[in-house]
Amino acid sequence: MKKTITLSAVALTTLVLGGTVIPIFADSVDAGHWDTNGTVNFTAPTTPPDVTNPQAPDGTGDAGTAGDFSIDYASDLDFGSHEISTSNQTYYASDDTTAFGASNPVADFVEMHDLRGLGAGNGNWTLSVTQEAQFNNGDLDLTDAALTFGSGVGANAGGGAYVPATTAGYTLTPGEAQTVMTGDGTVGQYLVNYGTPTDYADGGTSGPISLYVPSGSANTGAYTSTLEWDLEVAP
Repeated sequence: MKKTITLSAVALTTLVLGGTVIPIFADSVDAGHWDTNGTVNFTAPTTPPDVTNPQAPDGTGDAGTAGDFSIDYASDLDFGSHEISTSNQTYYASDDTTAFGASNPVADFVEMHDLRGLGAGNGNWTLSVTQEAQFNNGDLDLTDAALTFGSGVGANAGGGAYVPATTAGYTLTPGEAQTVMTGDGTVGQYLVNYGTPTDYADGGTSGPISLYVPSGSANTGAYTSTLEWDLEVAP
């Protein structure tokens, strides 16, 4: 005859079978709860954000720079071609026809993004520019020439409320870093505009970015100088 025995795990602690005592662990047999975990992982972006400028009619240009903390774009500066003068002269940079094409000229600008979030080690940052050396034509410096930026206007490329602080007008000293914009770590894409397109529409007789050239310093030939833009976490 077969006999069925039903055991209650909450009531019994041992079972005698064939003379052997087998422990019954109530908690493992009839637990009343179970814990599960939820996870999510984030990595630095590998798809660069578009360069975005509120001045541009079409809104976006080429892709910027991949990564969670990067400079996306900075305008080259073209001061034109001029006859050597017997007097001191000031020349003005043309607008930017590269970022969004010749049909959509915009004011010269620099743009960056910060997607790190306010985690440990993140926070305030500084965007700076350094004129690495004086303008040079391959043989001679443009002695005592001075490159000056008017006050930059900060903007949030995504249209958000937060806008980083920008530095008032400044004249660069070759070899010395100049702060351009500072932020507090708020996630976003930001830029500094040097004026508006209309500020560059007078044929180069004025503008937000200028190059002063003293009399007697220029020789024939094309002079160039490199500007290094640096984005760093503030100490």
